[in-house]
Formats: sequence, structure tokens, C-alpha cells
Amino acid sequence: MPDADSVRAKLEQELREVTGRHARIDAHLHNADREVPQDSADRAQLMEHDEVLEALDDVERARIADLRAALRRMDAGTWGVCVRCGGAISERRLIALPTATQCIRCAEVVV
Repeated sequence: MPDADSVRAKLEQELREVTGRHARIDAHLHNADREVPQDSADRAQLMEHDEVLEALDDVERARIADLRAALRRMDAGTWGVCVRCGGAISERRLIALPTATQCIRCAEVVV
């Protein structure tokens, strides 16, 4: 199994980075002082820009949830254990995807 301390440090660092990006996106989307253009084409462009930011925000929120869940599993001693079958998640999988919740066999199963 990969060194849990170094993986934890990487997960915590990524969590700080993703949380920071999420905060900046959220601040931009909720900026009440933002000037709304009078021109309809400019307003449409602003709305399109906001839709992209909202999609990015959704991705960041999901990543934050994954990172926090992995850290909670580390704290609980269940990191590296498949949530479906209870078997070990391979070291190679955990190195590639430290937030993995399933072993490769269970992850490949189409439900």
C-alpha cells in the first residue's frame, strides 16, 4: 500500500487548491456589485460565461467531496478497502486514484 502519510499530504494540498478555486468561482458568481451589460449580446455572453463557471463549480464541489471522503476513510482506517466487496484496492490503483472507493474489479462491473 502507498505511504498513507504522503498520500494524505497530497490529498490535503489538493483539497486546499480546489477549495480556493471553488471560493473564487463562488465569489464571482455571487458578486451582487457586478455590472450587467445593457447590450443583449453582451448579457448573453455574460450568461454563457456564468453557465461555464457554474459547471466548473459543480466539478469542484464533487472533487471536494471526493477528497474529504478519502481523508475520512483514512481517519477511519478504511482507505484502500473496496466499499462494494470489502477487498483491498490495489496499490497501483490507489497511487493513480487515491480517492478510489472500489477495487478495479468492482469498478468495472456495470450495474
